Parts: sequence; structure tokens; C-alpha cells
Amino acid sequence: MVRGLLPESANKKIEKLTMDNVFIPLVSSAEIEPKYNRAWKYIIERIGHDAKGDYLEFGVSHGSSLSCMHRVLKELKLNDVRLFGFDSFEGMPESAANEDGGVWKPGQFASPIEFTRKLLTDRGVDWSRTFLIKGWFNETLTPETVKKHSITKASVIMIDCDIYSSSKAALTFCVPLIKDLAIVFFDDWKDDKDFGEYKAFEEFLKENPQFESEPFGDYAPTGKIFVVSKKAK
Repeated sequence: MVRGLLPESANKKIEKLTMDNVFIPLVSSAEIEPKYNRAWKYIIERIGHDAKGDYLEFGVSHGSSLSCMHRVLKELKLNDVRLFGFDSFEGMPESAANEDGGVWKPGQFASPIEFTRKLLTDRGVDWSRTFLIKGWFNETLTPETVKKHSITKASVIMIDCDIYSSSKAALTFCVPLIKDLAIVFFDDWKDDKDFGEYKAFEEFLKENPQFESEPFGDYAPTGKIFVVSKKAK
């Protein structure tokens, strides 16, 4: 959720409740779960059930999106899809203060991994196929992580890390994992090419001309979805 799109009074209330460890999902499950459902059905229709990959989420915080995805996978009986959640679990990095016009704050959206893990456990997440990867992205988005977890393909990607640099790092990490197509969710999209996730996505497409994108819808309050696929040779 883009902080700048909320009234300041609402922002302060959310920050206080978050610090008090009160769970406040900014995107409702009723809003995002049908989008997740549609994404997986589209992928299976396009490439087949056996060719699908894993779910990668960048920016987990309290785990609301990840738990929604887990429910959708269970409903669709996609029992072999794994879920990977990347987050510092310490909130925004120090560099956040100097990005995107100062919208973000270092430490914003922090959620200790133990707290997030408890919330996910309470929501029935299967830990045999769900992995929380703690650390700053420059430490965790590496070939070593890919090798350790045998990640070979990403089919659905959630970019929920808000700031430009983190979004760009996440997209770059995914380049070799998009084998044919992937559906990419941007949770904090602002219609400004010089801002955050939009800026990162524009640069990603320019730097990787092997890919093309097409809109796949949106969701409230600030979500955008794209199909990213390899161009035909």
C-alpha cells in the first residue's frame, strides 16, 4: 500500500497499530484471492499443469498475501507448488528515506519473523512447502539461495517491497526463473514512471528485451498485475 495515497491520520494509526503487533491487512483476502485463482488457472491453461513453477513473494511483512496464496493453492489442489517469502523482517532499509521522494521510512512495515511465522501457522500454512527467507535482498537474492532451495522456475511473483531499489532487485533475481511466462503482481503501484515499482518494472523490461508484458488486471487499493512472457523467436 502506497503510504502517500492515504490520509496522514490513517498512516499514523496504521503505524501505531503495526508497532503494537496488531495485524492489519491492507489488501483484503476477498480482493486478492480471486486474482490469485485466476492467475493459476491462466498459467495452467497456457503451459499445462506439469510445467508450472513456484510462488515467489518479495516483501512479506505479516504474511497476509502469502497466506491468501496458500489457501488458493490448496483450493486448486496445486499441492506441489512451493511458496517462498523474502523479507528482512526488519522493515524498510535505511536507503528508503532517500527513495521515491521520501514517501517511505526506514523500518516501516517491520514484522519480526517469529510473529509472522505464528500468524501464518494460525492460518494453516503448510511449512513443508513454505519457506521464509530472512535478510536484506542484497544478501538473500543470490544464486546460492536458488541452489539451496532448488528453485528452477517462478510462475507467480508478488512484488510487495514498495521502494524502487528493492523492487528492481527482486525483478532482477527473477530473470532466470521466468522460463516461459509468469504472472507478476505489484502491490504498491503508483501511476508514475519515476516512482517505486512502476520505475523498477520499466527498467526491468528495457534491460531484458527477451520479455514482453501485457496487463492482467488490478486490485484495490493499489495493485497491478501483468503477464510477463518470453517473446517468440
